[in-house]
Amino acid sequence: MEPKRLPHISHPGSILVATDLTDLSFLLPIAKQQAKETGKMLWFLHVVTPDTHLSTELNTHLALQQKTFRDAEAVLARVCFELKTEDFACAYEVARWYPVERILGFIREHEIERLIIGTSSKGKLKKLLVGSVAEQLIRNLALPVCTVGPHFTAAPPATTKRVLFASCLRHGVVNSFEFASDLVAMLPAELTLLHVLEQDRFDNGVDLSVMSKIDEFVGIAKQRGFAPNVHFRYGDPAEEIIAECQILKPDFLVLGAEPGSIVSANFRTGVVYKVIAQAPCPTFTVRNGAKAKPRPGHVISEAQKVL
Repeated sequence: MEPKRLPHISHPGSILVATDLTDLSFLLPIAKQQAKETGKMLWFLHVVTPDTHLSTELNTHLALQQKTFRDAEAVLARVCFELKTEDFACAYEVARWYPVERILGFIREHEIERLIIGTSSKGKLKKLLVGSVAEQLIRNLALPVCTVGPHFTAAPPATTKRVLFASCLRHGVVNSFEFASDLVAMLPAELTLLHVLEQDRFDNGVDLSVMSKIDEFVGIAKQRGFAPNVHFRYGDPAEEIIAECQILKPDFLVLGAEPGSIVSANFRTGVVYKVIAQAPCPTFTVRNGAKAKPRPGHVISEAQKVL
């Protein structure tokens, strides 16, 4: 059965770029590309944290905070001005608080339906967009999160675009596959389904539930007018997904994640974050499960522990 269509997943009403400012050089091209494809509004958000400039002198601390705030506004105002000259609809906000909490609040307030973030930076705020922040956002957002890491290098336009879909196939991955197939139709592009068998599953081969899911997805894809390639790899999931990316050179990688955890089954804790940190292409992580919703209260308490 073809999965229920969720238009906002592949055709968002608006897109948020959460930036630490040092990552704009590689986030902007991706944001512009996705805004062109969807024709939707681009928002830019930078969060100045309470501990950005720690000082024993209160006046000094406040002055540095204020300067950081004004400098960030100047950078984003310039970015938006240049984008508007290219006919992009865009706006920006600089906020004070903790990144996870403010990003989630902004998404809720402005009804954002796609998030773009970097996974590394060259500045002192590197910790803000790696590890804890990316983890919390991917775990708690029911919208597609597009991460762009330090290994991404924009390549010349290729004759054939490619999308790689890598997900745990033993559980429901309807939303992530729907997103991947819609992305293929929109670009248009070729779709490759990747399943990785871990070391402790070598003797079992590909189990029947995985094969059944692959057959189901191939059937759905054919109904939509394209035939996906199916690849199998053996070994560590994160390493094999990156290896497949290096060979296939996809324009986008799509990962599926389960509600309440980073991923399930053979996509164990840490796999998604190893992949997005090393992926040579923009990576979409899409939560699966109809009840996947932001949980602001949970995120706040966790964010305060890790930041």
